[in-house]
Amino acid sequence: MELKTNYNEIAPAYDERYKLNYLTGVEKSLSDVVSGQKINLILEVGCGTGRWLKALTSSGKKLFGLDYSTGMLKIAANEQKYLYLINADACNLPFSKNTFDMIFCVNAIHHFPDKEKFISEVFRTLTAGGLICIYSVDPHIDNSWYVYEYFDNVYKNDQRRFPSLTETQMICEMAGLHTEEQTVVEEVYSERVGKEVFSDPFLKKHMNSQLANLSEEEYQKGIDKIKNKISVEPETKFITDIKFYLTKARKEI
Repeated sequence: MELKTNYNEIAPAYDERYKLNYLTGVEKSLSDVVSGQKINLILEVGCGTGRWLKALTSSGKKLFGLDYSTGMLKIAANEQKYLYLINADACNLPFSKNTFDMIFCVNAIHHFPDKEKFISEVFRTLTAGGLICIYSVDPHIDNSWYVYEYFDNVYKNDQRRFPSLTETQMICEMAGLHTEEQTVVEEVYSERVGKEVFSDPFLKKHMNSQLANLSEEEYQKGIDKIKNKISVEPETKFITDIKFYLTKARKEI
């Protein structure tokens, strides 16, 4: 069964994550790609509240944002009225062929129900020589997140939801996009000891899709497992070590 995160429910608190970690490495990578290319029209698919489009406003490019959640788009529109925002499905982009010079998504591709269809839509709507930039994590090779250990099925679900780097490259190549690079652009690391773990905002149920997708019973079961572990071993270390990767591919001329 495909898990679907209710982002209308998450939307009001979503941007709290950027107060905790602004992901400057992802932003620098995105800005470097934009500034180093002959790009005019840019589309972000899964734009959410517009955090990444906002980072590109000084680039002078024409920016479009697409998201399936009206709740997320409402926040983006309220804060950034200069954007062209569209409520639509990532797997059916409502644009003509050869429209955008660059399409990107940040930590969103795992939400798209048909990754192959999304990439084929990217190929269709990119101009010749246009770029797709996919920023994502890969739990198939990186699994050092304490949430995976204490919440049942979360890791298994992430392995199913997130395409691996290899799979992402394969999907791009099958659609006719040439992969230019796959690189680490950001590493998020934190270590909390014992009860300090409860100060981790990402342990709140609606701060990430992994926990938001759990039932209240499943979520509480995980919290209880953490509490029990601390009661037995008060100095238990709870480690988060997550890498963000860029897959950059081009529609050849």
